[in-house]
Amino acid sequence: MKSTFLRTCAAALFAVVPLLAAADDFPSKPIKMIVPFSAGGSTDVIARLVAKEMQAKLGQPVVVENKDGASGAIATDFVAKSAPDGYTICYCTTGSIAILPLIDAKLSYKPDRDLVAVTHAVDQPFGVVVRSSLGVDNLKDFVALAKANPGKFSFGSPGTATPSHLTGEMLKMATGMDIRHIPYRGDNPAVADMLGGHIDAMMLSGVSVAPLVEGGKVKALAVTSLKRLPSLPNVPTVAELGYPGFQTNNLQALFAPAKTPPEIIAKLNAAAVAALHSPEAADKIASQGLIIVADSPAHAAQTMKEEAERWAPVVHKLDLKR
Repeated sequence: MKSTFLRTCAAALFAVVPLLAAADDFPSKPIKMIVPFSAGGSTDVIARLVAKEMQAKLGQPVVVENKDGASGAIATDFVAKSAPDGYTICYCTTGSIAILPLIDAKLSYKPDRDLVAVTHAVDQPFGVVVRSSLGVDNLKDFVALAKANPGKFSFGSPGTATPSHLTGEMLKMATGMDIRHIPYRGDNPAVADMLGGHIDAMMLSGVSVAPLVEGGKVKALAVTSLKRLPSLPNVPTVAELGYPGFQTNNLQALFAPAKTPPEIIAKLNAAAVAALHSPEAADKIASQGLIIVADSPAHAAQTMKEEAERWAPVVHKLDLKR
């Protein structure tokens, strides 16, 4: 019995020692940052900027690899199954971390089991926008119009169960209005139909809202962050318009495989936080209508838990499944 116990302890010690040594030397080779979307998209642009600045801090290349598909599940699963050594990290978003686990019982990974948070990088709130020809100037009037005409008006989204779609559904739940959801394959066709008068509203990211508002094509009624966006300073939040606590974001965060040594997570966190606060990154992120968070791994992990709890009621109400 005693010899078995000693062998077990020795095996555990030998397993830990290489990880500790690796943590001391980290990083000694390039790091792969996996992005769950195609190159050139808004998430990819910010991820590449963060990677570039992290590279300067860590002294090793941080190489972005795009693995799009399955609403982010392919990339997230790839990282979850990678070696827990800090050399493969994910620049993930709300969809694959908080929403997919709620709607797919057969998902090949579980974020709270298979991943560890590095930092909650940025928040991407939505703007509640309507076509200008609808003739409403504020959220109160839009809600009143929709309530007076149940089912007549519609909102578009880039797809069912996307954060944009669920934000619209949460707004319906909060306000009591009845508007129909029309799913599209991406934002662009939905925006085109809104401008053409085929749908009436959308929940758009801040970077998409500003040029449309400036061109007079849509009216921004509210934003879904708890504070007003610097890029849309005159647009109130949903929360300040009589719906306290209303908040949705398509957050972006860095994750590593579970069991990555805390010392390595700490080094990645320090580099990511410094990268996000660099002048180039800060300016670019603000111009995209995003809000820098750049928090600790513990705080990021708590945020991920709260995100799942935030989306769960609407997912269950709609009985969304994959």
